[in-house]
Amino acid sequence: MQARVVNIGTSLGIILPNLVAKDLSLQAGWLLDLSVLGNKMILKKKTPRAGWALAAQKLHEDKEDTLLIPDVFEDEIFEEWLQQ
Repeated sequence: MQARVVNIGTSLGIILPNLVAKDLSLQAGWLLDLSVLGNKMILKKKTPRAGWALAAQKLHEDKEDTLLIPDVFEDEIFEEWLQQ
């Protein structure tokens, strides 16, 4: 499979074949990690929020998921909010 290099303003771009985009579930506007290894260019799909679920679970298990700022301050009365 081939990809064409095209001019985009003062930069260069690569047009990915539709089959590649579908296989990777890519969408326009997504960021990819780009690295160069010798004469090879490697593009990796970035997974948004990768690992966040496990990190949150570990915080909970370690009891480090408490609020840093209280929901209601001592001088606030919750019932006043309900009346407004």
